[in-house]
Amino acid sequence: MKKISFLPGFIILMMFGAAVWFSGCVHDACVARNIQCQNNGTCRDGDCLCPSGYEGDSCQFKVNEKFEGCYKVIRTGFINDTIPDDNDDTLCIRANKGASDKFGITFFSIRDSIVFNYKGTVNDNFITIPEQQILDTTNQVNIPYLVSGSGSLNGEVVTITLHSTWPIGNKKKITYAGTRYEE
Repeated sequence: MKKISFLPGFIILMMFGAAVWFSGCVHDACVARNIQCQNNGTCRDGDCLCPSGYEGDSCQFKVNEKFEGCYKVIRTGFINDTIPDDNDDTLCIRANKGASDKFGITFFSIRDSIVFNYKGTVNDNFITIPEQQILDTTNQVNIPYLVSGSGSLNGEVVTITLHSTWPIGNKKKITYAGTRYEE
């Protein structure tokens, strides 16, 4: 009678079992590093993927918060395409508060007057200033004008350009460019 060896079959069975056993053991970087994502962020491969409106290693910051602060800027103004002035100025940007407002900002120029508060929204490092009506009450005369514009934040450097149209037909363009300073 022929002798049957169980050794090759046993080795194949053990190799198959080991392959099944070790394939179930997958390294999860999120669990291994105890990653805790905030504001409904989700962890994938050890990094937090943030929902819209949040950023940071743990999704801990609202996107508008990085704009917050005052900036020492150069203000360049054009009225009807002529250059009336270049001046030093301070531009202050405030992130809108409230849990649901992650994109809104309000800003004003110290030189031009803190009474003119402009509203904008942010997306990543960009600012959009939608058309809005501002009422100029200087010299006790109420003059409404329309303002819109755009801007950006690159590191600590902000640039904002405002376009305004006055009822008497004048068009004004003001650009603020400068760096953040500690208050």
